[in-house]
Amino acid sequence: MAWKWRTLAREQWTEASELLEIVALRYPVLVARPTKPLAVGTGDRLKACGHELGLTEDQADLVIVRVTRTSSYLAALARGGHRYDLDGGIAGEVSAQDRKTAAAILTARRAKRARNEAAIARGSPGSDQPGGPVELTNADAGNAGGSDDRAAA
Repeated sequence: MAWKWRTLAREQWTEASELLEIVALRYPVLVARPTKPLAVGTGDRLKACGHELGLTEDQADLVIVRVTRTSSYLAALARGGHRYDLDGGIAGEVSAQDRKTAAAILTARRAKRARNEAAIARGSPGSDQPGGPVELTNADAGNAGGSDDRAAA
């Protein structure tokens, strides 16, 4: 199956986080700290064995999207090194192209965060008050990947 970027709505992100807690009991590499790049095909493997954990294919997909869209995961890819299978064993290396792509996504996220922070500081439309929070649209959440950008900053 060809890989494609997928973003999650806030409700899906919450569901995926809850599912990840369950799946991580069996596959702790998914929540390892520091974050570890996963082997190519990990999503397909999780879908194939997800029934053992009571997951549908869609739920397994949500878990993989939840893990791989975080800035900490992208930072791990950008650093390069080994990739890991679901059991925590070494399963290849991060390619130069994957490192470059992950670094570019992180740079774009940081730039967007800086623009948003500047808009908040200016009290631009979209903030409730100067310095107040900005409501993210689905498009914004897609660009942010629903991640914790502090992990890669």
